[in-house]
Amino acid sequence: MTKTPTATAAEIKISFAGDEARNAARALELEGGEGRSRTIHFWDSPKKGGDGVSLPLLDRGVILRLRLDDEDRGSKREAEMTVKLRPCPPLPSDWQENLKNEEEDWEFTIEEDRTGPAFTPVLSASLQADRKVKAELVESALGPEHGALDHLLAKPHRDLLKDAVGLKKGDLSDLRALGPVHAVKWKQDWDALALPVAIEEWTTKDLRFLEVSVRVSTADAAETQKQLGRALRNRNVEPPQSGESKTQAVLTALARGLER
Repeated sequence: MTKTPTATAAEIKISFAGDEARNAARALELEGGEGRSRTIHFWDSPKKGGDGVSLPLLDRGVILRLRLDDEDRGSKREAEMTVKLRPCPPLPSDWQENLKNEEEDWEFTIEEDRTGPAFTPVLSASLQADRKVKAELVESALGPEHGALDHLLAKPHRDLLKDAVGLKKGDLSDLRALGPVHAVKWKQDWDALALPVAIEEWTTKDLRFLEVSVRVSTADAAETQKQLGRALRNRNVEPPQSGESKTQAVLTALARGLER
């Protein structure tokens, strides 16, 4: 039996784009050398139409994301592979609560995404697996070869895709790698907030995003939204009056780049 799971945690996000992102980074005195630098890749099957480029997986609420540490250049790469469902659909009973397998190094998390300025709760579910993968398999997955992504997916990834959205191995064979996105992430402690603040910058093509976020319980989410806004203003950063999905904008720009 499927049902919509209940989240007990929320990620509060305030995102900046373009010049606002650049100005916020300057005001927050971010230094690239102090953050963790990684490269991000996504997969989808972009289709060109009269209205531009469509992203079928993203339109179904499915995000396939790989993060690679920029300092890791060995014969085996540390690969953080994530399958994210947003908005999260009704799930079978096996996937209705948070799960963690330390032996196989994967974690399944259900939480609310709340992005300013509206902070409307959107239920999301993500399965992240940290694995050592041969460098040549990573390169193959990032190339034009169809079906190579399967080398990066752990069994729990495949199980979740099949159980939650009906996607099997054959459905992933025509996906294209979209990237790279250059990311730097910082963790900071701010006096006004009880929990650490994560700041992540994405740059690709002509796009630049900066996201400031805090993870809290859903019970504390509403108050934390206000605290995060005040904390930014205290640092001379005015939260934007409108929000833009960085994942949607970045994937669309990368998909358009494939056409050239």
